Amino acid sequence: MTETFKNSCVLSPSFESPNPAKVPRLQTPRWLAAMWKKVLAILLGVIVGYWLIDDFNPDVVQGKRVLITGASAGIGEQMAYHFARMGASVIVTARREQRLQEVVARCRELGDKSAIFDYISADMSNLTDTDRVINEVRSRLGGLDYLVLNHIISAPLGLWVGSTENLTHLDRLFDVNFKAYVHLTSHALPLLSQSNGHIIVMSSLSGKIAQPFTIAYSASKFALNGFFSGLRQELKMKNSDISITLCVIGFVGTENAVRELENFHQDFLLKSVPPEDPSEAALAVIKGGATGVRELHFPYFSMKIVTLLRDIVPQTVEMFFRQVYQLNS
Repeated sequence: MTETFKNSCVLSPSFESPNPAKVPRLQTPRWLAAMWKKVLAILLGVIVGYWLIDDFNPDVVQGKRVLITGASAGIGEQMAYHFARMGASVIVTARREQRLQEVVARCRELGDKSAIFDYISADMSNLTDTDRVINEVRSRLGGLDYLVLNHIISAPLGLWVGSTENLTHLDRLFDVNFKAYVHLTSHALPLLSQSNGHIIVMSSLSGKIAQPFTIAYSASKFALNGFFSGLRQELKMKNSDISITLCVIGFVGTENAVRELENFHQDFLLKSVPPEDPSEAALAVIKGGATGVRELHFPYFSMKIVTLLRDIVPQTVEMFFRQVYQLNS
């Protein structure tokens, strides 16, 4: 009986494994697939349109009072010219007095005759200069609408070996690239509160993705992201209308940036990554700051894509940067 039962179970068609080829597959209805394609296309169009449609009105800058640090060259210098063309009053600061005089003279040629253009020679490695600069701005402009934090001290590209030179340079980098930003902001907050002003913080892709040969510089930019993101939250908690725009900037063809890469023989990077125009970068930063954008990416698509990929495929992104930055003997 038992044997017969076993045989019947084995031979019975009802106990045979079904043929997978005969099992009907569940298919998404064509109308549903078509609908989702349309939804995705609309969403993509909205996203692209949002970032490509330029709704910036230069008139919002007219008559505003602006302080730009690190404005003797590069993006800072170009921002001074753009602000001047838009009718703002501008004070620039940096270490090189002669260059500042030249920038101010050009601003006077481009700007409104009734606007104020002036400079303050200051060294941001001396943190007491930050208080002096803001006091001078208060005296000369009577207030402040835009605080543009743009100055940096660059680090020579190279491997981190933990040397005394590495550690000394790290301290100086944090004084100039991070602490001076915090000190200037702290001294300027009362003026910005009165004007419901804007803080524009110049960071870089190095503040989002750590890169080889620039460890100390990258660390200072990560610090900016942490401090100003937290400050933005606290200002909102106090119902303050001060806006903070953190700028994630890619490779811009400033004289200093190109020279550093050439000195470190980064020929592959210079050939494979075309530098962006400093004037275009400056204009994008002003537009983002004036409209209160939380985080500005320039150039938008390449910087945004890389920062998104950082969280999705971090190892791939890191491998990409190791390939871009060649390790020279």
